[in-house]
Amino acid sequence: MRLAVVLGLVIAGLGWWFFRAPAPPSPDLIAGLANDGFSGAPCPARSILEQDARKKRGPQTPTAFGQRLRERFALGSPGEALQKTLFEQGFEPISPCANDEGVFGARWRGRNWGDPDAYVYWRVDLDDHLIFVDGHVSRTP
Repeated sequence: MRLAVVLGLVIAGLGWWFFRAPAPPSPDLIAGLANDGFSGAPCPARSILEQDARKKRGPQTPTAFGQRLRERFALGSPGEALQKTLFEQGFEPISPCANDEGVFGARWRGRNWGDPDAYVYWRVDLDDHLIFVDGHVSRTP
């Protein structure tokens, strides 16, 4: 009886593996980008210790993904255009800063091992124009 249950589970697992739907491709926004590492959201420091650690680390170098975003969505352009493009390409909204509700965020999570994860952060002014946009791509080795 146990053998039948185990064989049934193995056959079901193999069937799922061979007949599953293919994962959607990575978004165009991150196509061809290398691993930027984790640069973190542009949130205010949560404590004096974190503030000191940021000072010691120094300024972050710009990421390739952040530069691509700023070229496509220049500062002063409508924030709605960025948001629409991100959600059309499968990004999901996130709240990146627990201590600053003025920062918006979105992420795209890779569907398979080795696929990239991408994070985008932005701020808008009172007229919904971008005043900050950045992002990073991280890949598993």
